[in-house]
Amino acid sequence: MLTKTRPVIYILSLVLCCGILSCSQRVHTFGKTNIPKSTDSFYLKKRIAQIKHFDANAFAKGTFKGNADTPIAYRFFKSEGSNSKKKLPMVILFHGSNAVGTDNNSQLGILAKLFAMNEIQAKYPAFILAPQFPARSSNYTLDKNRNVLTSVPQPCLQTALQLIDSLKNTLNVDQKRIYLIGFSMGASSVINALSLQPDLFAAGISISGIPQFDHIKELPNTPIWLIHGNMDTENPFNSDAQFFKELDSSNKIRFWEFDKLSHNDIFAPAILNTELPSWLFKHRRKSLE
Repeated sequence: MLTKTRPVIYILSLVLCCGILSCSQRVHTFGKTNIPKSTDSFYLKKRIAQIKHFDANAFAKGTFKGNADTPIAYRFFKSEGSNSKKKLPMVILFHGSNAVGTDNNSQLGILAKLFAMNEIQAKYPAFILAPQFPARSSNYTLDKNRNVLTSVPQPCLQTALQLIDSLKNTLNVDQKRIYLIGFSMGASSVINALSLQPDLFAAGISISGIPQFDHIKELPNTPIWLIHGNMDTENPFNSDAQFFKELDSSNKIRFWEFDKLSHNDIFAPAILNTELPSWLFKHRRKSLE
């Protein structure tokens, strides 16, 4: 249980990855976990400010056209360990709809900067790719059979997948450890991308997204972590709840339901530490084409 004493929470958040997560028996690699809303607003504000302060110039700029008429801009982070002969994982961050554009900056949000921070890179060195979609990467429609929203991939997502293919073949990337993570529209695009190329990625994390149901039979072998607030009305929680229900039997899906959190306050202390990379980096693709 979470303590209400602020100093204790702050120490546990820093040292034990928010106490409840490292000690609770309810937290597993796969399965459902209910996370109570944190009462430590002091730590949360400080941690978010620390992450946002990370220098965006650490990410090099690039553009990629692929087979489409419209190129996409991207930022790319190279770990200090990338200069060695050792192959490194690659983490791809998909942004939400508020970062759609071509400025090649707006997509560098909390997730991209979190994975690039020194304390994360020290334990989990990796290449980090943050493409910026010039238009929506996923749209939503009603799945009439399930009575929930489902996501539909858009053309620019295919360009991003071509960019990933290009980079993994030209850099010293461990092709058994390519990971996806996204928020909101970007989280929806994580599930879309896993459905489009289930043999490319080792694991994916979807935060407050809308899943895709029509290729669900292709996903049981891909580890997926869903994170969603049960008060989310922008991307309704019940879509992910249904997705978890249908994939749960595969034992390859993890679902964190955050109590009393809505769409834009999902970045709670529980996921602003090493928990995301720690879970992702446990997984490797078992075989390559």
